[in-house]
Amino acid sequence: MKDIVRVDKDKSFIMYVFPVVIFIIGLLFLYNYYTLSKGRYIYYNEESNVNYNVCLKQNEFYENKCLEKNNQYVASLIDYIPANFNYKLNFLNSDLEYTYSYRMVATFNVKDSSSEKILFTKDDILYTSPEKKATNGVAIDYNLSIDYNKYNDLLNNFINIYDLSQTTNELKVSMDVFINGQGDEKFGDINTSKATSLTIPLTTKTVNIDINGTTMNSNDNRIHVQPTKSYTPLLILGVVFVVIALGLLILILDLIKKNRTVQEIYDNRIKKITLAYDAYIQKITGDYPIGASQICKVSSFQDMLEIKESSEKPLLMLENKEKTGTFFLIPVGEGVIYTYAIRVVDIESEIKGTKAPEYDVEDIKENKPEKKTYTIDKIKEDIKNTTEIEILDDCNAILGTKNSDEDLYEQLGKTSEYRFRK
Repeated sequence: MKDIVRVDKDKSFIMYVFPVVIFIIGLLFLYNYYTLSKGRYIYYNEESNVNYNVCLKQNEFYENKCLEKNNQYVASLIDYIPANFNYKLNFLNSDLEYTYSYRMVATFNVKDSSSEKILFTKDDILYTSPEKKATNGVAIDYNLSIDYNKYNDLLNNFINIYDLSQTTNELKVSMDVFINGQGDEKFGDINTSKATSLTIPLTTKTVNIDINGTTMNSNDNRIHVQPTKSYTPLLILGVVFVVIALGLLILILDLIKKNRTVQEIYDNRIKKITLAYDAYIQKITGDYPIGASQICKVSSFQDMLEIKESSEKPLLMLENKEKTGTFFLIPVGEGVIYTYAIRVVDIESEIKGTKAPEYDVEDIKENKPEKKTYTIDKIKEDIKNTTEIEILDDCNAILGTKNSDEDLYEQLGKTSEYRFRK
C-alpha cells in the first residue's frame, strides 16, 4: 500500500506555531490600540490660599497704616487692599508635559437684597500671565494691590443713577489657572477656575465690613488624559494580522487534512465512533464463537445503531491484529449478521477514486442517539424480518469460528460484500 505524502511532524508543529504567533501579535496591536486610544487617568493634588491686609487712608484714630486680616473694617477708611494669592498643583507619578497660565479677575456684582438676583455685574481682568512650560507641578505666588475705592465709587455711581437702596454688593477677586497638555496627550477639564478668591463687600455707608478669603486643599483628584494623535494604524494592523492568522490556520488545517496518511484517516474514524458510542459497543476477538452466517452489509454506522435498538442485540466490534480494519457486527439470529466495516484498503481506494465506497463512513453523529421505545409487537416484527432473510449467495456467507480455524476477521473480508477489488 502506498501512503499519501506525509507532512513532517516538526514542520507541522512550526506550521501551527506560525499563525498562532501572528494571531498573538494581532491581539497585541488591538490591545495597544484600545488602551492608547481611550487615554488614561492621572491623579493630582491641589492647594491654594489667600492672605491680605487692609491699608487705611490717613486718619487720626489708627496708629498702623495697615491692619491684619480677619478683622472688621470701616469702609470709608479703606485705601487699598494688598493681597497674596498662592496656588500649587502636583501630578502624582506622572511624566506629563504641559503648560500653564493664570489671570487675576475682579468681578463687581450688585444684587437685589430680597431676591438675590444680580442687577449688575462686571468683570475686570487685572493681570494675565504668560504661558509657561512645566513637568514637575505648578506653583504660583502672586501679589496684588486691590484698589478698593475704584470699585466702591463705581457702586456709588450705579446706585445714585438708578436710585437703588436695597442691594447687596461685593467685589470678588479671583485667580483663574489654565493647564494644557502638550505632545501626544491632552487634558480633560481641570477644575482650577477660581482656584482661590477674595470677597470684599462694597457699601455706600460707613459701617463695619467683613472680608472673606477662600482656601482649598484637595487630594487624589482624578483627571482624564486623552491622546491627541490617532492610533487607527494599530487597529488596522491588528485586524490584518488576526485575519492573516486565521486564514493561515484554515489553510494549514486543510493542508494537514489533505496530507494525512490512510492509516491516520482510519484511526480517526475508529476513534470518532468509539468515543461517541463506547457504551454501545462490545469488543471481541477473531475467535469469537459465531457460527455459519449470512452477511448483510449496511450503509452507515447510524443504521447499525438503529438495528441494535430495534433488535435488542449486542453491537460487536472486531479489529484485526494489524490495526488496519474493523468490522462492526450485530448477530440478529437465524444465521444473519448485520455488518459495517472501516478498512484502510477501502479508504485508500476511496481517496484514489479507484473504487467508489458503497457505504457512508462519515455518517456518524457527535452525540449519542436518543433512546427509542418500541412495543413488543414492533420488536417481534423487526426480529422476524431480519431472521427470515433468505441466503441467496454462499459467497456472501461465513463458516464461522465454530466450523473453521480461520480468523473471523479474515472470513468476513473474503465475502462477496467485502472482498476488495481493484
